[in-house]
Amino acid sequence: MNDEQTPRSPVEKQSGCANKGCLIGSLAALAVLAAGGFMLLLLIGLIIIGANKLSELDTGDSPATFRYASSRNFKEIYVEGSNSVSCPNKIVVINVNGVIVSDEGSSYYDSAVSGYIRAQLRKAANDFSVKAVIMNLNTPGGEVTASDEIYEEVLNVRAKKPVVAMMNSIAASGGYYIAAGCRPIIANKLTLTGSIGVIISTYNYQKLFEKIGLQSEVYTSGRMKDMLNGGRARTPQEGEIIQKLVNNTYDVFVNIVAKSRNIPAEKIKTSMIGDGRVFDGQQALKLGLVDKLGYFKDAVAEAVKLAGIEGTYAVIRYEESFSFARFFDLMSSKAQPVSISLRGESSNTFHPQKGRLYYLPSDF
Repeated sequence: MNDEQTPRSPVEKQSGCANKGCLIGSLAALAVLAAGGFMLLLLIGLIIIGANKLSELDTGDSPATFRYASSRNFKEIYVEGSNSVSCPNKIVVINVNGVIVSDEGSSYYDSAVSGYIRAQLRKAANDFSVKAVIMNLNTPGGEVTASDEIYEEVLNVRAKKPVVAMMNSIAASGGYYIAAGCRPIIANKLTLTGSIGVIISTYNYQKLFEKIGLQSEVYTSGRMKDMLNGGRARTPQEGEIIQKLVNNTYDVFVNIVAKSRNIPAEKIKTSMIGDGRVFDGQQALKLGLVDKLGYFKDAVAEAVKLAGIEGTYAVIRYEESFSFARFFDLMSSKAQPVSISLRGESSNTFHPQKGRLYYLPSDF
């Protein structure tokens, strides 16, 4: 057998070169098509975002919650009941899980964003096939304004159809604030609820600064501008101003509970109901803070009864559909700083922000 290679003819060489040329040309064409497709998707996404921004200008919502001010694209997810989301009688479950916040840019995994929840409530209110809503609460509370926004939206829905509150592991402070807009309120016997009160926190670093030789220098336009400056102690006058702010917010909370539960406001303030402590479900029932004890199935049964549903029904929940607007919104959100915990906590552990008012348990 001859080991020598047979020389290739000029025709074969030209053919090989042509094949290589075709391959390179094909790859180049594919690259151009891929780049063009990406640019097209980018353009579509920018157009959608622009359209959303324009529609949001007419809503009157604050910048912190504008992302969910306009109509969102939600899909319906079957939970139980008639095995079809096309059922003409629907009960929508809206989950409020984690700390209640105003801004979806929060870095905390477990957070209930006011705008997102309100958008679901609006969709449920305007859908004729939705006969009732269940607010499924598992939250320790959160920001004062965010809690109030959700509460007001619950009242808007209740003007059209029943809204039932179901308290799970915890529905305290801001969680109870939201529940106060519902009727009835059902709690698990082991639910932690109550914590009717307001909290604002700051830190005093003065002694630490003195120990390490650090001094705080703050320049303000007014003598009360740095009331929460951690580099010095609070003056008595500053303490009075901050306490008055807390008291005013507390009065709003108390009046909402008084109206919802038909309990005199003064009784709430002067009894254990309004001193900030938490209660389990059984205690809350005796105090008149909830209507009955039960489980999710009981909340569904109550919703069916109040809505007057006869025959089949479907329990559903909403889930936001994918959209390029949402995708680019997330991509453009500000990056979260890396944090290091000295106590073994997750970097996503919630810590109340200095200077913000919260409906939260005092030790949260």
